[in-house]
Amino acid sequence: MNAPAFAQGRPRIGIVTDSLVPSGVGEHMLTLACALSEGFEPVLAFPDCGGGPAFLARAQALGLQTHALRLEEGEEGIADWLRDAGLSLVHVHAGIAWEGHDLGRAARNLALPVVRTEHLPFVLTDEDQRRGHAQAIELVDRVITVSDAAAASYRDAGLNHDKIVSVRNGIDKRVSQRDRDEMRAELGVASDAALMLMIARFTPQKGHAVLLEALPMLGERTPGPYQLLLVGDGSERDGIEARIDELGIRPSVCCLGERRDVADLLCAADLVILPSLFEGLPLVVLEAMSAGVPVVATRIGGTIEALGDNHPWLAEPGNAASLADCLADALKDGTKRLAMAEHLQVRFHDHFTAARMAAETAAVYRSLLPLQVA
Repeated sequence: MNAPAFAQGRPRIGIVTDSLVPSGVGEHMLTLACALSEGFEPVLAFPDCGGGPAFLARAQALGLQTHALRLEEGEEGIADWLRDAGLSLVHVHAGIAWEGHDLGRAARNLALPVVRTEHLPFVLTDEDQRRGHAQAIELVDRVITVSDAAAASYRDAGLNHDKIVSVRNGIDKRVSQRDRDEMRAELGVASDAALMLMIARFTPQKGHAVLLEALPMLGERTPGPYQLLLVGDGSERDGIEARIDELGIRPSVCCLGERRDVADLLCAADLVILPSLFEGLPLVVLEAMSAGVPVVATRIGGTIEALGDNHPWLAEPGNAASLADCLADALKDGTKRLAMAEHLQVRFHDHFTAARMAAETAAVYRSLLPLQVA
């Protein structure tokens, strides 16, 4: 992400979330704001608590304008900020479908155009939450989904088809600062070990438990040594740590916690794993593709769109044996891994860059601001 240079007279766009754990949503917002800065003046807003302050600090370091949302002030406090901010449009980002409703209502009450990005497919099952979501969506001008599969899930849930726009996620390629050997030495990974990397929040959605169940099966199928590094944090981490010990696989599995050197970790890895149960379009898969690291993932919506229908290592979600089979097949053939890594890198550059995502998002904005944006 490059620091923006703002031009005079460009529409000010509020890129906002009320998520207390912005995670991938926050990464997306930073990337989008930087990529939009030539044509718009983005203002990033995160909560002043939870994970928000870390993203506010990162946005400020990039030269972006920011605002800390005081969620305890409720919709009235949000409205006060929006009223004074001089925004032309508000773009709400929802990590899950019950987030962002106060932001959207406040913007609509001020007659501002509202765009809402849903970062996951439609997963609501509680009837009250479904009704609340439907009412909130009525106040939104456009709903962006991060994959075609996610768009289909919202249409199936009864969302107005005319409001839905699919803009697949995109990222900037991260550049590693250290080389493979240096990074492996720092991590304590043997030169002959297959290094597998999972980068994800510790939540049930991401499938850590399924991966752990697959590892003993992988050991039966693959004679060579391997090391699995789990990167991230979250509510399920303690349980996953305990399960590692129960399975007796601690020598081969290490939890690294949160890391800011993902590009360096990727340069040391032989394989990236994402055994999620559901996804919108996962950024970590795009990061692996951009770095030329092959991926083993699950056969779900946006992940298939990123990797392609014919990707050879797509396991059935929630199925440890299927995941073990894919891992074993990927690890046994270095030539195949290399060919797939090169293929995925080309696919990334052709379809999943931040510039492409920003151009498509800008087109959505312009459709709502026809008199203000040439």
